[in-house]
Amino acid sequence: MGPVTFTIHNQTKYELRVQSSNGATAEAASGASTSLGFGSNDTNITNAMRWYRDGICVLQGSVALSAGGSGADDGWTSSNIICMSGEMNGEPFSGCNEGWIEMQPYNLMANGGEVSVTYTNA
Repeated sequence: MGPVTFTIHNQTKYELRVQSSNGATAEAASGASTSLGFGSNDTNITNAMRWYRDGICVLQGSVALSAGGSGADDGWTSSNIICMSGEMNGEPFSGCNEGWIEMQPYNLMANGGEVSVTYTNA
């Protein structure tokens, strides 16, 4: 996979912490944005997206990027608390309590590119 810029907008009422499978981390307070960059050596990246209230994790979702399949999920709970919308190389995705959304074509991120996601309160 080529280099990727991953921009995250946290428009929820929760603190967001990101843990990538390559060890990179990022945080975004409520109303803030953050970003991560991945190089061509980062071939299969899974980003755990965790939302916290008062230091307690209330939800976990993910954004995964690879040359052989990419997608996102906004987490799932018995009551929907967070929605997401974004783009991977110009291809839109969105969900509210959707579970996993597989991006097409399967090799959408093979040459790297731009990923952005915005999380909002449901």
